[in-house]
Amino acid sequence: MAAIFNTLAGESLPVLAQLPSIGKFMIAMAMAAIGLNTNLVSLVKSGGKPILLGLVCWIFIALVSIGMQHVLGIW
Repeated sequence: MAAIFNTLAGESLPVLAQLPSIGKFMIAMAMAAIGLNTNLVSLVKSGGKPILLGLVCWIFIALVSIGMQHVLGIW
């Protein structure tokens, strides 16, 4: 979306400077909506396998993210 705005209007639009902040805000709102919609009682009743799978996926994604940051010299 930012590329389209930048191509059509150049860097003269002040909203372009706000797009990263708007994107972060929208991601945070989406994550909050998912979290608020989660029924913890039904999650616990479904057993340990879904919780364990979520934990394993979380660890894997975190390790890949940290690894990529290290490879790219970001962190």
